[in-house]
Amino acid sequence: MSSFEDILLVTKNPADSRGYAVLPEEFEEPLDANQVDAILLYQLVENPSLPSQPFAYLKDCFQRVQQQKRLLKKNQQDIEALQEIDRLVVGYGLILFQVEEFSHGDGNFLTYMKEIVARVDDYTDFLSQLINRAAQEDTLMEFIENFFVTLKKYIDSLGLFNLNDSLNFSSVLTLFELFVSFKPVAASFTKISGFFAAYNAKPNDFEKVTLLGPILTLSPLNASVALQNYGDNLERSQQQTNMIHESLQTQHKMVLDRLFYIVDKIIRGSVESRTDVLTYFAQIINKNHLRRGDHAQLNKLASNAFVSNIALLLVRFSQPFLDVSYRKIDKIDVNYFNNLNLFLDLSSETRMNSDFKEADKFYDRNKKSGDNKPNFISDCFFLTLAYLHYGIGGTLLYDEKVSPQIKRMREEVERITRATQSGDMFARFASMQLPALEKNLQTMQSIQQTLQGFFSHKDLQLEVFEFISGACTFLVRVIDPNHEYPHKQIKLPLIPDQVGVENVDNADYLREHAPVPFKYYPEFVIEGIINYAQYISKYSLNPMFGNPRLHSFVEMATVILRCPELVSNPHLKGKLVQVLSIGAMPIRDDTPGFMMGIFESNELVRESLLYALLDFYVIVEKTGSSSQFYDKFNSRYSISIILEEIYQFSEYRKQIIWQSQNNADFFVRFVARMLNDLTFLLDEGLSSLSEVHNIQKELENRMRGSAPTREENDQELQSKLASAERQAKSSCGLAAKSITLFNIFSKDIPSAFCTPEIVDRLAGMLDYNLASLVGPKCRELKVKTPKKYSFDPKSLLRSLCTVYTNLADQPEFISAVARDGRSFNKELFDRSVHILGNKTGLVNDEFCVKLLQFARDAQDQKVAEEEADLEMGEAPDEFLDPLMFTLMKDPVILPASRVTIDRSTIKAHLLSDSTDPFNRMPLKLEDVIPDEELKHRIEMFRQNKHK
Repeated sequence: MSSFEDILLVTKNPADSRGYAVLPEEFEEPLDANQVDAILLYQLVENPSLPSQPFAYLKDCFQRVQQQKRLLKKNQQDIEALQEIDRLVVGYGLILFQVEEFSHGDGNFLTYMKEIVARVDDYTDFLSQLINRAAQEDTLMEFIENFFVTLKKYIDSLGLFNLNDSLNFSSVLTLFELFVSFKPVAASFTKISGFFAAYNAKPNDFEKVTLLGPILTLSPLNASVALQNYGDNLERSQQQTNMIHESLQTQHKMVLDRLFYIVDKIIRGSVESRTDVLTYFAQIINKNHLRRGDHAQLNKLASNAFVSNIALLLVRFSQPFLDVSYRKIDKIDVNYFNNLNLFLDLSSETRMNSDFKEADKFYDRNKKSGDNKPNFISDCFFLTLAYLHYGIGGTLLYDEKVSPQIKRMREEVERITRATQSGDMFARFASMQLPALEKNLQTMQSIQQTLQGFFSHKDLQLEVFEFISGACTFLVRVIDPNHEYPHKQIKLPLIPDQVGVENVDNADYLREHAPVPFKYYPEFVIEGIINYAQYISKYSLNPMFGNPRLHSFVEMATVILRCPELVSNPHLKGKLVQVLSIGAMPIRDDTPGFMMGIFESNELVRESLLYALLDFYVIVEKTGSSSQFYDKFNSRYSISIILEEIYQFSEYRKQIIWQSQNNADFFVRFVARMLNDLTFLLDEGLSSLSEVHNIQKELENRMRGSAPTREENDQELQSKLASAERQAKSSCGLAAKSITLFNIFSKDIPSAFCTPEIVDRLAGMLDYNLASLVGPKCRELKVKTPKKYSFDPKSLLRSLCTVYTNLADQPEFISAVARDGRSFNKELFDRSVHILGNKTGLVNDEFCVKLLQFARDAQDQKVAEEEADLEMGEAPDEFLDPLMFTLMKDPVILPASRVTIDRSTIKAHLLSDSTDPFNRMPLKLEDVIPDEELKHRIEMFRQNKHK
């Protein structure tokens, strides 16, 4: 029948005009099904003029058979003949991918693969039949081995395989999707050579040498993709940039959907293939811990594109057991790290609140048996947390490093451009450097923009935050002694508060009482969550905004801050309060921060957040790093923002007042820290402003031709000016927030600011800064554009004076101001009223009257105390406090140095320093020894003087 000739493109007639292959004499006419095998063998092995390469020829024959079957569907005899051709064509197709030398000419695996990728849609039906036949004949492993090893060679031969090459990458994904859609292929896929990397593979090898590596790197985060999409025009408008973002986001979402399909099929293929996929992902992240290192060599580590894609896939695999119902949350093993069979390498991981030795002992004692293997849900969950920290966490850290690099490059480009234009002697050499530098700058800016596009991809980031919400709930469940949360509420605190004891100095006690097993968990399980939340919060449409599951994150943050025994790392808590402060800040003047609803209505948060913030405000004094002195200001700034915002809720106001009345020692510690900070910040800020003023004045005078009055040259002065400006801006901004808290709390809780430990220091600080703002030296604070330095002198003056008026009815405060011989001056108050009331109208008449009355009361008290001092005469030195030089009221002996000092003085000292001020030995207030004999002698001295 003629269809054989048409299907196989052969003929017995040399005069045939159709260009079919002329068969040798041994083939008989008419051609029939019995000769098909021989014809195919001839075509593939002997015919030197086959119209296409062998595999393509068989695919075309296969398609023609299918066409004939449709046409002859009612003729059973013809159908059977066609099925025989079909069987033989598919059989030879398999042989071509089993024996590379089988066919003559250009018949090799790589040639076949180029054709398949170029015309993938034409090949899908034929390849499907090959897969089925290989499975039936038990040669599937051999077929997929040769097929995918060749596909990997083809990808490698392309040089670049990324989103820019849409035809190639889409065809390759189609082939992966096609093959793994057959369960026997999916089940065996991880056994193909190259699925795993060699044991000694370097961190950046996996994406290059493994089978899944190239497709898992398909992402906008690829540097070549970034440069091609963003590099052509870096001066484009934000609208144009957003359009590029959206285009790449759409493409990336589609690729991720396809990658998830592929990996999901392999994971569902068999128990073994599932274990292999998790092993593969774990090997990658175990070797890439340095992605979170400060000085990592990024070119030697896995790329952002590769690990971020895997992280996003793992997030999707975790979704079903972290949904909002939490029906499957108990499937995640709370004691997961007690397993012997762990994918993750924890050997160098910092723990929540234990050292390595203690953690190892715990796990040695509590190891589960070797037969007890974790379930997929637990493995997937903890692997995702590792990828959140080292994968996505490394990507966002990369973004944070890019910005300063870009700034330095821009400055260098500008410097070289100026040098070239000025005819500098190095101009020619510099101009040769310029093209390479500009190219690097273009690349870095492109990468920065693609990172912005990635992190502003709302759908993807919502998926990440959905995982984080579930993870936060699980971690609180681990912390809960009964592991019943969220089905039952956790009760806080977990251990009694150590009131009167510095938690930061009580690390051993806290470590001893930290909950098991949480204290032994690797720190990355919360660090990844916190770093992500801190970073993503800077995006205007971040996934936390308006998220119904945001309460999970806020609850976890509250639990960690409320229970100091949980996490020993103060930097993580500092980042947590920063995120909470962003959630507390008003979005616009009339719109509350996006976490305020949770702060107000969530029972767990409402009952524990305030104490947690006050406690952390105190203990953040020491962070353990070389920059701890400055670290505390950033954390306290964030806490101040939250306290200021939640104070508008009556529930929190009541709690603060209750703490000041019923937990006085605790609250006084908090006020003392506020006072220490404000004293330092105002002093630092105003000193820096004075330096800015002096340098600006000097530079102006020099420009007018005046002789220099300072030793530094102009360049040195500019450098000093920049440093002073930075310091002024930072200190004034932080001081403004601190003084706001003073205004708020001194109004409602004035007595807390008038305790003997605090009141004298507070009075001295207020008087000194009042003198700086309105005294004779106030002109030294006059600088150009004060707003640039977060300096608003009139507003600061009003804030200082507000504290005076809030405390004006407290006799202890009036006495303390009167005792301040260094700075108190009634005329300063007259000047303040003139500025605030008459000149600016910033305060009303009632405020002015109260402030002036306070100044008169303090002046009267000062006169009265000076007269009393004259009456008292010279007191013996042993009656005087060695630090304050005032007559002691309650002398105590310090156990280490044996120095006698007034109880109120040492109590004030211990609020900010837990050591003996005379020999720096550790000291607690309960250890001081009352000196009753000396106290009696001082009282007798007072009585005699009053007679």
